[in-house]
Amino acid sequence: MLLLLPKAEPAKALEQYHVAMGTVVRIALYLDEDAAPPMFALARDEIDRLSGQLTHYGSDSEVARVNTQAADGWTDVSPDLAEVLGKSLEIARRTGGIFDPALGALTHLWGFPDATRPPAAGAIDSALARTGYQRVQFDTARVRFGVEGLHLDLGGAAKGYIVDRTVARLQAAGVAAGVIEAGGDLRYWGVKPDGRAWRFGVQHPRQADLIIAVDDVGLAALATSGDYEQTFEFDGHRYHHLLDPSTGMPANRAISATVWARSAMEADALATAAFVAGPQQALAWAAADDSVEVLVYYESGGMLRRVLSEGLKGRLEAAPDSPAREL
Repeated sequence: MLLLLPKAEPAKALEQYHVAMGTVVRIALYLDEDAAPPMFALARDEIDRLSGQLTHYGSDSEVARVNTQAADGWTDVSPDLAEVLGKSLEIARRTGGIFDPALGALTHLWGFPDATRPPAAGAIDSALARTGYQRVQFDTARVRFGVEGLHLDLGGAAKGYIVDRTVARLQAAGVAAGVIEAGGDLRYWGVKPDGRAWRFGVQHPRQADLIIAVDDVGLAALATSGDYEQTFEFDGHRYHHLLDPSTGMPANRAISATVWARSAMEADALATAAFVAGPQQALAWAAADDSVEVLVYYESGGMLRRVLSEGLKGRLEAAPDSPAREL
């Protein structure tokens, strides 16, 4: 979970909360009170429009239509879906498939957030045979699948894209500064009216009452993926929803991964990739790209540890009002 810090400040943003995308979306805008209602309505409408279009659940979304038709031949896609899919495939190639937008057969099999038991090994193998970004052919405004039963699942990037598009709509409408936060994805823009710097808080993955305060690193978006978000226990084992595309099982190299990037969509996808890949690979990605910073918590030798990229060093501290100390 990501929080805007500090919660109270002299020039306080006006806030609304909106339920969408399976989470609560926080919309915080710095503007006059009489101008706020239409801007909040604009934001809610854009969030609802895009979430209805880009989700892979249900039968009415564009993603559902593509998943039904694209194995039979080229299928046209809207500009919004084309942008999310194109960027998702780019990040899939960049991460060697550690982030993969074509895991729908596998994620459907597991059935999060309603899952109560793991699938059988044979079912996982069967689903894996119907996954893989390499089997997706994309040509600007159309897509087709190379295997029957392959399904897109854009959940690792669509939420970030929706945040980005909502910010763009608000900027175009004249909102000079604000924050949109949807679950683990956050994007800010502009300058606060009182001139104070942006500062953010990242929830400690094992201590819910501990917030790690992070000074602004000059990147407008951050996202967190953690093993505590959607879970169940079965036969003495704990399972979470962040799946490793190479095994079909929940990834086990990290406990949480937070990524800072220029856009919420990129931060969203790379946070998933950093979680699956683990700390060393995540650090390597950040070292190779000055528009990416990472903070990864992981377990080693029975202890909770963390790594952070160069741009974050000296910028993290436990929030003063936190009752617990960071590990």
